[in-house]
Amino acid sequence: KQWYQRRVRGSLEENGLDENTIIVFSSDNEGDVNCVRHVTSSNYPYRGGKRALYEGGIKSPSFIWAKNRLSPGRSSALIHVTDWLPTFWSLASLQGTLQPNQPIQTKPLDGVDQW
Repeated sequence: KQWYQRRVRGSLEENGLDENTIIVFSSDNEGDVNCVRHVTSSNYPYRGGKRALYEGGIKSPSFIWAKNRLSPGRSSALIHVTDWLPTFWSLASLQGTLQPNQPIQTKPLDGVDQW
């Protein structure tokens, strides 16, 4: 098992919190390949790095785990940082009502629910 399974998930299960938890590992974007004095990283096989619109500047890996909410799998779908809030909003079941007859009022959210 991976370290997150042993420590994080194990601790969540022991404390009965695993049913209502979403684990996310994400990155801001790929490495900075345009450093003035030396090359600090490689985004091979992608071109570009931080502050670039090429694949190396905009692609980054992410990992999401939510017990009984996600089936194991892999996706190559495009998601933008502005999509995280509407996605977590939906996952937390806050889209709608918290209690009967008390709807949640929000301004429109930027981004798209990716769930």
